[in-house]
Amino acid sequence: MNIPLSPSDMQALVRLAEGDVDRLLCMRFLPASAQSGGLVLLAFHNELIRALAPARSAAVAGPMAGLIRLQWWREVLEQTRPPEHVLAPFLLDMVACGQVRQDTLLRLVHSCESELSGPRDPAAWQSMMRDGAGALQCAVGELLGVEDAATLLRLEACGMAYGAGAMLRHWPALQQSGRFVCPQGVEALRQHGQAWLAALDWSGLPPAQRLAALPAVLARRDLLRGSMQAAQPRGLGDRARVMCHGLMALRAFERG
Repeated sequence: MNIPLSPSDMQALVRLAEGDVDRLLCMRFLPASAQSGGLVLLAFHNELIRALAPARSAAVAGPMAGLIRLQWWREVLEQTRPPEHVLAPFLLDMVACGQVRQDTLLRLVHSCESELSGPRDPAAWQSMMRDGAGALQCAVGELLGVEDAATLLRLEACGMAYGAGAMLRHWPALQQSGRFVCPQGVEALRQHGQAWLAALDWSGLPPAQRLAALPAVLARRDLLRGSMQAAQPRGLGDRARVMCHGLMALRAFERG
């Protein structure tokens, strides 16, 4: 990133990103040169998710408030609106420097727009997962210099698998919130997640590229436990596995 980050900037980014504890843990193992970019991506994703907060009352009030917020971000990314948000200059700088693609960030916006106003069938749900959690993991790969289209697709599958595991972890609360959960039910959600993990093929990833796929470590554990883990706090074993794999992947990345 070309824009220098002051200590207050970093604190603001951490505050915006800290709601996503799992991904924030994975971001901690990015190389120093990518740490601030990772925080910006995570904070941006969290800001978009906030637009989905009215979901539980959408049946009465409609999704307009959330869609207006998402349109604002779309226009910022397309540079047709002034970047009047603490995150916006950093996002635009990352795009200008080629660290992340504009299209990848717009996919994140589109995913939230689809959840608010699109159809709610299995195909739409998979598309939402691909453009949401999947695109976020692609952005991390781009930040780390991954350009190969096949590898980016594998990272997309990683993000989707993590998203499926997270949905299992919070299934009852998400159902009550009005969020767009897997319309085929819990068991189908687990099966989709397992298929996406298989598409990632963790063991076939070069060790250095596993740095961009660390959420798969949590996805594998979450999908095995299924919905029995709902409302349970993340255990020490989960965090320890991320730390172990994260340190090994970071060392491989730095050697490469």
